[in-house]
Amino acid sequence: MLSLIAAISRFKLKRLFPILVLLVFAGCGSVEVVGTRDPKELYDTAMTAYYREKFEESEKIFKTLMEEYPLSPYSVEAQLMLGDACYAQEKYDESSSYYTNFVALHPTHQKAAYAMFQKGMSHFRDVLTIDRDQTATKKALFAFQDLVSTYPDSPYFEKSKEFITFLKKRLAEREFYIAYFYYKDKNYKGALSRLRDILKEYPEAGLADKTLFYIGESYSRLGEKRLADDAFTNIITNFPESPFAKNAKSRLKQS
Repeated sequence: MLSLIAAISRFKLKRLFPILVLLVFAGCGSVEVVGTRDPKELYDTAMTAYYREKFEESEKIFKTLMEEYPLSPYSVEAQLMLGDACYAQEKYDESSSYYTNFVALHPTHQKAAYAMFQKGMSHFRDVLTIDRDQTATKKALFAFQDLVSTYPDSPYFEKSKEFITFLKKRLAEREFYIAYFYYKDKNYKGALSRLRDILKEYPEAGLADKTLFYIGESYSRLGEKRLADDAFTNIITNFPESPFAKNAKSRLKQS
């Protein structure tokens, strides 16, 4: 009889042990039970951190949300907010990647145009001076051009067009910078190649008169008088108010 009672007691203790363990750890504030937070709670916590400018903390929570609840609607919003959190930390390569993925996966989402605009801005923040590499300039230009063509009714349309104009001018200035280097180095054929590209690729960049003048000068130094005169005449005809028009007239008189 005593052995039966002991067996029952041992059985009850065995059943109660897991519960006792949970009660002990529940009282420890440093221990977090994984999986107890639902996606909305995680999202709200991450947003609170974001608005308090705790961007690194919000980034970590958004990532947790996406990993634990990939099929939740909050995971979609978290992907976009990860872009914003990285952008706020000036981690522009990462923010661009998140915005790119968001648009690719959710092209009809109401915030897709915003994500596309922010993708352009992520690259725009890395645009360098004209004497430096212009890869970021080109990426920003492509993003804003995509936005204009894909989301013409978005509130970011007009601002994107302004950025497109600016970025095209920056790329044209870069080409002229290289062309002028060739010209000063007496590599007139190399200069002509770059100068012609400016007129072809960036006709509205505001550099046409200056570009034509150095096209004329390059042809002149190569002994191509007719082609040089055509370039100078083009300036006088199409840009009569340009400061290069006076120089063009002087060059025509000399020829």
